[in-house]
Parts: sequence; C-alpha cells; structure tokens
Amino acid sequence: MKLGTEGYSPAIVAKIEYAGANHGSFAQASRSLGRLAEMSISAMHVQRITERLGRERAQERDRQVEQFQAGECQPAYGQAPAVAAVHVDAGKAQCRQEQCGPGVHGRHWSDDKVACLVTYAPNPTPGQDPRPEPPKAFLDRPAVLRLCQEIRQVRGDPTTAATAPRPTRVPEIPPPKADGPKVLVRTAVATMQPVEAFGWMVAAEAMRRGFYEAAVRAVLGDGGNWIVPLAHMHFDGWIQVLDFIHLLTHLYAAATAAYRGRPPQAWACYRQWLRWAWTGGTKDLMASMNEQADRLGPAPAGASDDDPRRIVALTCRYLADNAERMDYPAYRRAGLPVTSAAVESLIKQFNQRLKGTEKFWLRGGAEAVLQSRAAYLSDDGRAEDFFARRPRGPAVGQNRRRLVA
Repeated sequence: MKLGTEGYSPAIVAKIEYAGANHGSFAQASRSLGRLAEMSISAMHVQRITERLGRERAQERDRQVEQFQAGECQPAYGQAPAVAAVHVDAGKAQCRQEQCGPGVHGRHWSDDKVACLVTYAPNPTPGQDPRPEPPKAFLDRPAVLRLCQEIRQVRGDPTTAATAPRPTRVPEIPPPKADGPKVLVRTAVATMQPVEAFGWMVAAEAMRRGFYEAAVRAVLGDGGNWIVPLAHMHFDGWIQVLDFIHLLTHLYAAATAAYRGRPPQAWACYRQWLRWAWTGGTKDLMASMNEQADRLGPAPAGASDDDPRRIVALTCRYLADNAERMDYPAYRRAGLPVTSAAVESLIKQFNQRLKGTEKFWLRGGAEAVLQSRAAYLSDDGRAEDFFARRPRGPAVGQNRRRLVA
C-alpha cells in the first residue's frame, strides 16, 4: 500500500484532500469520507491534511516562480498554443485575526486574486468576425438585469460598484452567453497574497504553458486599476481586452441613470450604446455618453453614489480609461473571447468553498485551501500528478499511527 508515516496510503491521502478542497466545509468532507470511503476521520484532521497538502502545493508554485524570475522556467509542452488568454479578477473571502484564541476576532473581508489561463481553438474563418451581431441575451431586458445583479454578487458584498443596478425581482432565466471561441484547456492560479506576488505567479504559469510563444496572446480583465499595471509588467505587447460584460453593466447603469423614471427611453439608449460597443463604434459611444453627461451637468460635491450625474460621469471616465481595450470585432476575428466569463465562473467555483456567512479564515488556511482547490479546478491533471512525485511526509494529527485500509 506504500503507507507513509502519515498512516494513510497515497490514494487515501488524495481522497482526503479532494474532499477537503471541494466540499463546502471540512465537516461535510468528514461526513462524505465516512459514507463514501468508509473511513472515520474528524473534520479537524481533514483540515490538517488538506491545508498541509495545500502548503506543499504552494511551495511548488513558489519554486516555479523563483525559476521563472531566474530565467530558468521553460514551457512544459513542445507545441505552443494557437490562441491563449489570461483572465484575471479578484473575489472576496472573510478572514479573522490571527492568534486571538477561540472564536472569531477581528473579522474582515480580504481579496483572493484569481487567474484563469485558457487555450482556445483558432477562429475557423480567419479574418472574419464570427459574431458580428450582439447575442440576443444582451438585448433582452430581464436577462440583462439578471446578469448585472449576478456580477454584483460575484464581486463581493462590501465593494459594490456605484454603477451597479439595485436588486430587483426578475424571472428565472438561463445566464446569457456570448458564444465565444471553443475552450481547450483551463488552468487556475489563486492566492491571498498581494497583487505584485500574484503577477509573478500568473506569469510563471503562463510561461510553463507556453503562452508567451502563442500566435495570439491576450489579457482580459474588468478594467480594475490593478489589472492594467499587472498586464503591462508581465504581458507587455499582448492584446488587452476589457471584459464586455462589465462594460455592459456600466452602460446599463448609465442609461437607467440618464433616463431615471423613463424606462422606455433608458432601454432604447442602452440598446444603442450596446450595439456601438459590440460593433466597434467606440467613438460614437463615447460621444453619446459625453452628451448625456453634459445634459445632466456635473454632480455637486457630496453627491450620493446613486446620483445620476455621478453615475454617468463615472461611466464616461471608465470608457475613456479603457477605450484602447474595446476593439471587440478585431478580438473576435483573432479568435479571442471578449468576455472574462471564464474567470467569473472560476471565482464562483472558488467561492463555493471559501465564501459563506459562517466561514472566517485564517489567511494561511485560506491560502492553502486555494492551492488545493486550484489544482482540482485545472484541466491538466496537476491535482493527481502531485501525488506521483510527492515524498512521504511526517505524521499529521492524532491517531496517526493507525493504518487505514
């Protein structure tokens, strides 16, 4: 059975980590292991083993970063991808203060930075726009409202953008899709560390996957003020794409603010702005937005976040800051996605494990679980390959000498 000093076979250790990283809590993982693997293991012991393996995965990640910084990191594959994109965004997790004894002390929200590295099949009709017309869902009012509210929920409770529409009861409908290029392989990078360290992690993973040699390379983000510097530092010369769905939410919020209390006019304005954005009419879009800002006038000092003048002015600034990242017809012709739905979906999957009203993490524990979760959310088999090269470690927790079949 190749039992190590942990007292468990590698196969059992892998099951424990999988349960700890993918169930909603360590207690759920403990119950699942009892039912499905017929092993008795406490939630605390599941936590110890999962976090320990997560720390080992983090050490491997950090060694890869060191090799990349030293110029010693090489692509793991012989053939470079045709189309490669790095999607980056941030989620939220509740943390608590360290070394304060039992209970939850100093609860606060912290960012977890996430990158989704995806390869795509090339455009089957090179030079042609595979989707010249916007998806119908982007022009359907209930679908648009639901999408805007969903973006608010994914981005976290305490940092809701001023431009996001307020919650409203809408029909249950499938989320809209932009029918982008075919996804081939996805891998994930996630950390609680600052943006600077995160950037090096993402760059090292991109090098390992051969992204720097891809024929078409892009970075996608929501226009956050930390994403553009990260892209310039680590992915200089790559195409930068503003996530179209985040742009859509800003346009919808600005249109409803500009014509507050007049839904038909607001919807007509949004539809025109949306079409200009999708078809590359950035200049027309910005001119129309500036006209609305001039019509409303400047917001007075101390204006509330939901003041229409403030919302439209913020959207004007958002467009001006991101205009060079809004050539969506060119991106589609190159075989690139125009939305960062890949990383939004990935953040939801991380949130299923990390977020919850009753979950308050120590940063070290959250970082470890993120690494295990990222491994199992990657398509390249890294979760399983880790155990093939992992040496047997020292014992963990109580009853560690008891062998489990």
